[in-house]
Order: sequence, then structure tokens, then C-alpha cells
Amino acid sequence: MKNHTYVLSILLLAVSSLLLNACSYSFEVLSTPTSTPTIADVFTPAPQVLESTPTQTSVNDTAELASSDSDRLGLCFSYPQGYTQLPFNDAVEIAAPDLPGTDTKGRFWLEISDSYDRTAEKIADEDMTYAVAQQGVPLENLGRWAVTLGGEPAVVLDGMPGQELQRRVYVVHEQTLYVLAFWPARSENKAAGDQMEALYTAVTSSWAWSPCSARE
Repeated sequence: MKNHTYVLSILLLAVSSLLLNACSYSFEVLSTPTSTPTIADVFTPAPQVLESTPTQTSVNDTAELASSDSDRLGLCFSYPQGYTQLPFNDAVEIAAPDLPGTDTKGRFWLEISDSYDRTAEKIADEDMTYAVAQQGVPLENLGRWAVTLGGEPAVVLDGMPGQELQRRVYVVHEQTLYVLAFWPARSENKAAGDQMEALYTAVTSSWAWSPCSARE
């Protein structure tokens, strides 16, 4: 009887040992944490730094004027310092300094021809009619006003067609027609528009007929 009891005790101890080992293994598997990425582990691209474009200083701040005298052309005027004059036989072109990042810049073109006994007002009327009837420019898109240029009555047409919109000034002096064209007019490029306005103001406000000393 004692032998039976001893054997039974041995069997119970063996079974208990197996059960304890099984529970221990199961706990270790279940308690192993599943690795999940934290917010710090997620790749976040570095924000792009936008390059800033320097603000262009308006050329209207330029007060110094360079004189352009030509007895051969029979006229005198001034334009802002730093601009370039390109003489032609019967025309004059003045270009503003280049602007960074664009081919557009302020320009002034002077064309001289015979008036054929027409007044500046009549010639301006003809050009305006042609722009509306032949070039399809809406009449309401054109501006028009009168000025005096070197003591002569002149007509300004603003928004005239060309490679870019132009502001043209028509004046007749001693049967000679002078057409002053300034562009770009009404431009979305503010810096180029400022250059054009500076040219227009400088040229028209200083305009005089030869001899140039007569305006002193």
C-alpha cells in the first residue's frame, strides 16, 4: 500500500511540474510587446525654405537727371540717371536699366516725321481710329488727355497697341511731327511700370526746343 502511495505521489509531482512550465512559457509569449512606431519614428520632410525676391526700389526715387541735347534733332529733354540713350538717324531710344528675372523694362522711343500740315490732335485722332477699327482695341480701353510740350499743345493716348501697351504723346512743332512712345503702359510688372512712369515724367517735364539754353 505504501508503494502505491509513493508511486502516486511521484506521478502527481511530475504532472504539476509540466503544468507550471506550460503556464510560464505561455505568459512569456503573451507578455512580449508588439513594436509599434512612435510619432518620433515617422519621417517628416523638412519644410522647404522659399527664396525671397528683393523688393525693387522705385526709380521714381531718382532725382538726378541726365541731359540729352540735340540741335540736329531740334529738341532737348532729360531722362533719369542710369538710363541708356541709343541714337538713331531720325529716332531716339532710351532704355531703363535691366530688371532681375525679367526681359521687360521701361523704354522711350521718339519718332520724328513730317506732319503734312496736320495738327497733333488730328494725327492722334487718326491713330486712335485705326487702333479701334483695325486693331480691335475697345475704345473704352484707351485713355486720352491734353498736355503742353515745350510750349506746344500735345495729345496723350494711353493703352495704345504695340508689342506691349504704350503711352504715346503727339506734338507738332514747325510742321514736324514728334511721337513720343513710352512702354510698358498698364503693366503688371510694377518695377517696369515705375521705370516707364519715371521716363514719361522726366522727358515730358523737361522737353524744350533747340537751342537747349532757352529752357534754362
